[in-house]
Amino acid sequence: MRLEGHADAKYATGTRLDSSASRGWPSLLAERWRQGQGRLNDIKPKETEIAVLLAGRGRVRRRGGGGRIQECAAVPGTVWLCPAGIPESDIEVFQDLEKVIHLFVAPRPFDDASLQEYDIDPAKATLRYVGGFQDAFVQQIAQCIDREMHCPSAAGGLLVDTLRAALCAHVLKQYSSLSPEKLAARAPRANGALDPARLRRVLEYMDAHLERNVALSELAQVACLSPYHFARSFKRATGAAPHQYLMGRRLDRAMQLIRQGHHGLAEIALKSGFSSQAHFARAFKRATGLTPTQYRVGE
Repeated sequence: MRLEGHADAKYATGTRLDSSASRGWPSLLAERWRQGQGRLNDIKPKETEIAVLLAGRGRVRRRGGGGRIQECAAVPGTVWLCPAGIPESDIEVFQDLEKVIHLFVAPRPFDDASLQEYDIDPAKATLRYVGGFQDAFVQQIAQCIDREMHCPSAAGGLLVDTLRAALCAHVLKQYSSLSPEKLAARAPRANGALDPARLRRVLEYMDAHLERNVALSELAQVACLSPYHFARSFKRATGAAPHQYLMGRRLDRAMQLIRQGHHGLAEIALKSGFSSQAHFARAFKRATGLTPTQYRVGE
């Protein structure tokens, strides 16, 4: 589904610096904002918002769902969670905040995490309205997504899909109506590597679809696992995260096509799953130290 976010309606004093809207990420919308001081607009969001302060310091106050006021000192790494459907009001930023990453996720991924990761009825594991806390895992995911927005990679869609699955499982475990201990007790115990048969099916599927964006849910379905469990098991089996392996296979195909000498670089980029020749050239040089043209001449 297409995510719309609600930052324009909410952040009356802010300035959007970047957005992932044009990148085709189906599972998550990310926006980088500079937040100016002042009163923000009240809102009832349709999507869950996770905001992480990456640069700046100040103080933030807000009220959610008609509950009590939450007020905190905002420092790098501070996280605010606003679940979909919970009205926010009395929101005020008291000092300018240099850089905040806002991650918007539809309610469905959290429902899927409830069912697939913990075998819990989604209605019994609703997210809590909490803010002003530090969470190193959430901060790390926000920083990874920020880097992907700034410098896109060839397998960026799969990377973001993997990060989103991990984020949903983590947030559900730590900040839902059920205790982390209860959810941990229900989590799957099988955390080993993919068995050879499943791994072979997944690798064959990836090779057959290098030219397009492959979703984590597709690969997980091929392996008959939940997305989060699949990502962990795939890395244990191959030593690489799914997006890293996919990037390597795309570069391998590009090198093979260059060696054949029958295709132009723009065509090679598209046949190898890169969005453009410029994107292909940047990724190729990062991986090999050579431009595609230099590699072709060397061949």
